[in-house]
Amino acid sequence: MMGRPLVVAAAGVLLLMALVAASSASAAPLVDRFHGTFSDTNPDDSLCGISGTSVVSGMDNIQVFADGTFQDEFRLTYVFTADNGKSVELFVANQFTGTGPIDNGDGTVTFTSTFKGIPERWKIPNGPTLIIDVGFVTFTDVVDLATGEVTTTIDPENGPHPELDSGFTLLCSVLVPALT
Repeated sequence: MMGRPLVVAAAGVLLLMALVAASSASAAPLVDRFHGTFSDTNPDDSLCGISGTSVVSGMDNIQVFADGTFQDEFRLTYVFTADNGKSVELFVANQFTGTGPIDNGDGTVTFTSTFKGIPERWKIPNGPTLIIDVGFVTFTDVVDLATGEVTTTIDPENGPHPELDSGFTLLCSVLVPALT
């Protein structure tokens, strides 16, 4: 009786090892990597037509794979202070992956970009969130090489993305009242 559980456990371990080996065998090899941090102060900045100063800091980890795909893990904090002393803060923490260009054979190429995490969260420092886009979203851009025209589709989109859904027009209508 004790032998059967050991055989089942051993078979489970072998199956798990085979799955791990298969999944790692299909992954493209890493060909380049970059890590960087940054910080800057901008004494003459403007946001939504309001003048002020800003401080930005962050880090970036980029990996490029042999199949032409890449992964970028990015984190950023940006604090804008209007001349009247009121401030807003942007926080970004996401993973960005991409493929392309892929030749479609018809004079167009396709790029696919996927964002996971927090592409943007605007808030009052030490205060409430004003607007947040969070979750998962994929952009597919088809570029016509003859005309340069770009057609973008967004699918899938999971999570609230009010700024994206507004066509990136919501931001100033939210930030201006917070800064004035």
